[in-house]
Amino acid sequence: MLSAEISWRQEPGINHAYVWFSDGTIAGYRDLDTGNDYPTSPDYAQLMEHVLADWLRTHGIRCGPESSEPSPPEPPSGRGLTAWLARRRSQREHARAVAAHREWQLDHPSWRVPVDPPHAGWRDLVRNDPGHALWHRAAQLPEPRWFDFSARRETRAWTQGARGEETVAAELWRIARPGAWRYVHSVPVGTRGSDIDHVLVGPGGVFTLNTKAHPGASIWVGEHTFMVNGRKQPYLRNSRHEAARASRLLTAATGSPIEAHSVIVLVDPGKLTIRTSPRDVTITTRRGLKRWASALPSVLPDQEVETIFNQIRRSSTWI
Repeated sequence: MLSAEISWRQEPGINHAYVWFSDGTIAGYRDLDTGNDYPTSPDYAQLMEHVLADWLRTHGIRCGPESSEPSPPEPPSGRGLTAWLARRRSQREHARAVAAHREWQLDHPSWRVPVDPPHAGWRDLVRNDPGHALWHRAAQLPEPRWFDFSARRETRAWTQGARGEETVAAELWRIARPGAWRYVHSVPVGTRGSDIDHVLVGPGGVFTLNTKAHPGASIWVGEHTFMVNGRKQPYLRNSRHEAARASRLLTAATGSPIEAHSVIVLVDPGKLTIRTSPRDVTITTRRGLKRWASALPSVLPDQEVETIFNQIRRSSTWI
């Protein structure tokens, strides 16, 4: 069954919202500066009106020449205490409306709106949900029988990992909400089913995040060793490989040398012992993620963050 998707293209002279189907067929576009629709077929006009209305409301995109911020009301006329109180009340209500609108805009930044036009040859990864690959893998498993404890453990491992990525995604939103940071989830790399849990870019640099959900577990970390409940895990090696691969691909995509740093994010471990911090892999917890990002020195200007993120969000960058 086909679904309708919307992408936004905004550049000098162009401000269009494209409506297209999941098979790449375009239904048309709306000129957001004028509010006029241009369906490819009259049959798509009603569909466009429906999906665009929801999209505009969800993302807070301005359509037409009107201002998106609440306009100040006409001040009540008259003199005396009653009129003065009415004016003061009107001013306070307007100030609250403006503050609420600005808070809403913080929750709906334009960088989270997909910008891939149909037939562009790439998919905007901001569409991806956290834990997508793990949820998909869990859904492919057969329903375990009540006595098959091995199958139940396998299903639980996949779903636990997916939920862990969702909790880390919530922390990334706390980091990005003020406006300086950007991220994408479930980044497919290559053609063999590999993916990076999260890619984060901001003033502090470029980071590949590897989420590990081991609630209540005992974690021990050395320079080259990572153990969960006494068992060695290849997390350090894998994280280093992810960061090195991301560095190569982003350098090729941007034409400038990009160094991505690897981060392992632990979800609610019971005990964390870092005997020796790995020099090239950051170890942090979900709860400490925002504090870690806030403490990073600024190494990338805003324009460079935007340039790098414009390549991070393209699926074609990671092939």
